[in-house]
Formats: sequence, structure tokens, C-alpha cells
Amino acid sequence: MKKVLLLLLCLGMSLSVLVSCIDFGKGPDTDTDTDKDKEDKTFLVEDEDYIDLTSKYDGERIDFDESLWYMNMLDDVSLPDPFVFVEGDTYYIIGTNERNVNTVDCYVTKDFVNYKLHKDIYDPSVHGGWESDEVAEIYASEMYCFDGVYYLYYSANDKSGVRRCSVVSADNPLGPYTPIVNERVDGQNSPLFINEDHPSRALDATIFTDNDGRKYMYFTVTDDTQHIVGVELISPYEADWSTYTRLVVPGTLDSEGEEVLLEWETYRDSRLKIAEAPFMIKSGGKYYLTYSVNGCWNKYYNVCYAVSDTPLGNYVKPYEEGKLWTNLLLGYPGTNDSDSTLFGQWEGFASGTGHHCFFYAGDELMVGYHAHKNRGWDSNSYTERGFAFDYVHFDENGTPFCNGPTYSVINLPKSISGLSDITANATVTGSNVQNVGGVKDKYIVDCYNLDSEGDEVILGKGESYIEIDLGASYEIAAIMVYNSAYYDNYVLEIEYIDFGNGNIVYYPQFCEDLYVDHDKEFIRPGSSFILEFISSFEADSVKIGFNLPEGGSINEIVILAK
Repeated sequence: MKKVLLLLLCLGMSLSVLVSCIDFGKGPDTDTDTDKDKEDKTFLVEDEDYIDLTSKYDGERIDFDESLWYMNMLDDVSLPDPFVFVEGDTYYIIGTNERNVNTVDCYVTKDFVNYKLHKDIYDPSVHGGWESDEVAEIYASEMYCFDGVYYLYYSANDKSGVRRCSVVSADNPLGPYTPIVNERVDGQNSPLFINEDHPSRALDATIFTDNDGRKYMYFTVTDDTQHIVGVELISPYEADWSTYTRLVVPGTLDSEGEEVLLEWETYRDSRLKIAEAPFMIKSGGKYYLTYSVNGCWNKYYNVCYAVSDTPLGNYVKPYEEGKLWTNLLLGYPGTNDSDSTLFGQWEGFASGTGHHCFFYAGDELMVGYHAHKNRGWDSNSYTERGFAFDYVHFDENGTPFCNGPTYSVINLPKSISGLSDITANATVTGSNVQNVGGVKDKYIVDCYNLDSEGDEVILGKGESYIEIDLGASYEIAAIMVYNSAYYDNYVLEIEYIDFGNGNIVYYPQFCEDLYVDHDKEFIRPGSSFILEFISSFEADSVKIGFNLPEGGSINEIVILAK
């Protein structure tokens, strides 16, 4: 009932209330504002002091400056199983080629807006090698540079139709790549990674270089289950098969377990259980082996993780009896119960978000992944997939977490936009607020984990405010206030944002029409209030005020400065 009343109230306001701008007048009053007060304090956005991105919503999407913001629309790079190789300010995106599954294509970008497609950077038919002459089906290629040589790892069908892993090389990222042949190996006539003791079907090879320089390859094999194995490399194209170790099995706590306790990893009933698409990230001295479960065609195709003290295990998955999704890193937090709330809520928001990679954009860590272009997909059939990316951070224990999947406007990394988030080192206080430090912990709560509701910043009933002392004067370019992930808690309107020196924004609006589904009682994770300032100004503090009769919650506050 609360949201209905707020919506009716909002609809009853004048247009001048719904669109905000900067008022270079006095600060906010302590008394509750009437609608007439709001009319006195606001005027139309045509004054162009700033843009409230809510006002740029046209009924389908928000029109935004693509040099500052992005949104995972899934229509720029039609590339499943993506891998992002970074060299300087250039990003090379490869994966499984939907245009021609028998070759490897590469998308090149500097800004994740403009892409150039380079076709067939590896085409096995040119060399007439070990790959199938008919349907090579090259899957999940990845690119690395070791000692000035570029290596492209991939899997393909051999001439007998069995999937194998191998690697080719080139002297530049765009190839052309050719088989590796020398006195020790013949990558022309045989795949370079066949374990004679375990000659199972293999795919999804990924490489991890540890701090001591030792390299490891993780990949997927299929026998009784589809699971993850690891091996140390002697060279970029040779494995020490004596180190071959089974690391992750879907559904069990570790590779030796038999009981399926993590049921969210096995939403395929009696069919083959899947753990594939591994990727390694190291944090706080721990090794986090991340991987996808449930099959790429499944809406529950998502990214989970297991943890070890050493590169080749033993890997154990975080688990607490009675709780769900304890090791879910990214994806659709569904259930097998078609009547469950989450089952219905996430349809149309995200589907099949998996087969990921981690990459750095400047100093900021990102996760790249694919998602079903049909966000409401509900079938065990193939579907088109597009590239998406979001931010990754680490908590106080060194554990990585992803702020995604998102389907909302997000700020581009500093290395692309030129804007940096200055909130992290600020001092934050508040009145009538709980967990006020949560505005700068980088963690955007997701609605699927009900235990995380207390991790949001709780705004009390009536008047409340959050004050951010930046510690120095900055040229402010934009501000984002991430809303609650919970339908009953989200905030429709901010009363004021006071930047000092008379620079005050009154009544910024949340883009409710885009981000909230009242029928499903669902708010998109990662959605926010966004104000972009055309005429930037200096500020050393920011005070954000609310007036909520029933209280509410928010997540992060991001202040972007030049």
C-alpha cells in the first residue's frame, strides 16, 4: 500500500516537481515541504545546469552520454563465452563466434561504445590441421601475451568429433594465429593438451599466472559429470600432467563430496550436471576458482565459486546449512519452484548470465560475461547471447563480489570516462540513519539474498540525512544514489542534495517507470538516482536529505569528480 500511495502522490504533482534542477538559493528548511514549496524551489530542466537522467527516460530507455555511462543492452557485441584481453587503452574481446562457429573473431574497443570487428583472426581451415574439416566448432577462445608472444587458447572438435583443447600463437593480438610447431610439440597435427591418462572431452581452457610466475591451466572435462580440473604448465603450450587434479564438481562441497548440498548448481533435474567455464582470481592470499553451472541455454546459467589456499586445491565452496546461494557470484538466483517469488521476478531482467572473465579497466576490476538477449527466456533451447560487464570489488575478508548483473545506467570506469569516485576516502555521518558507512562499502545489495537487507543504509521514518565530508575540494561532475534492492524499501524521491555554497538540488526523482515492476513487486538491482552536472562546480562536502513517512533504504552513493 505504501508504494501505491507514493505513486499516486507523485502523479499528482506538477511537472515542475517531477523535474529537478540546481537552486543557487538558501539551504533546505527543517519543516516538511508542501507541494507549493516544491513549486517555488524547482524549475524546468531546460535551464541546463544539470541533467536528472530520470527526465531523459522516453518510455523505453534513458538517453545518456555514452562517454560517461553505460547500460548492458546486450546489442553491441553478439559474442557468447567472452574473454577480454587488455593492452594499454585497448580492449580485445573474443569468445565463441556466432557469425561462424568454425573461426575466431575479435571485437576491439577503447570505450565500450565503438567497436571494430576483426574477422577470422584464427581459421583452422587455412592450415588443414588436427581440427575437424567439417564442423570445428571453436568454443570459448582466450587471449594472453607471454614474453612478447600472443597465445590464443581454444577448444575444437578433432577429426573424430571429440572436443580437445589447444593453443596457437601470433606476433600481435589480431593474428593471424598459427599452430605451434617446434622440436617438442606439433600443434599442427595434434591438439597440444591431451592427457593420455584422462582422455576425456575437454573445453574452456583458461590460464592463471601466480605471483611467483608459475602458470596453471584450468579447463572443463566431461565423464560422469561435467567438472573443472587443473594442471600446472611447463610452458604456455605444455602441461605437466603429473599435476592434473579434479577441482570442482557441481552441487557438492568439494571435489571428493558426493551429496548434492548446493542445489542451485544443479537445476537440471536428472540430466548431466554441469560445472564449466572456469576462471581464477586471487585475493587475500586465497585462490577463488569461479565457474558457471546449469548449461548456457538455461536461465539459471550463473557464476559460482570455490576457495582454496593453493592453486590446485583442495577447493571448498562456501556453504551454510539452510541458506541459499551461499557461493553465487553472479547470475539469476532462481529455484526449481516455478511458483516462487524470485522465479517470476527475475524474468525479463536477466537470464543466462554466465561464462565470465575478469579484466582491469585502468585500476578498476570488471567482470565480463554473456547473457541471453531474450531476458525472459524460459526453455532448454539455444538462445542468442550478448556481452555485458559490471564492477567487481573485494570485501574486508578479501572475498570478491560482483555488483551485477545490471540492466541500468552505470558509470564507466575512470580510465574511459575521466571521472573518479571520490566517496571511498570521505568521512560519512548521518541523522536518523542506520549503517551509514554502507554508502561507501562498494557493495550494492541484491534482492535475492534476504539476509543482506540489513547491509543496506536504513533511512528512518520522517526526516533523515547523510553528510559526506570529502576532505578536500573537488570539481563535481555527477552523483549517483543507488536505491534499495527491496521493493518495500525503495525511495521514490530525494528531498535535497546540498553541495554547499548555495548549490542545492531539490527533489531528484527515481526512474520508477524503468526500474520498478509493481506487478512483480520487483526493483532492478543496481538502479539509482543519477544527476549529471553540465556546469561543474567545486564542493568539499555533500549533504543528502530525505523525508520518508515510512522510512526506506538506499545502497551506495557515488560522487564522480574530474
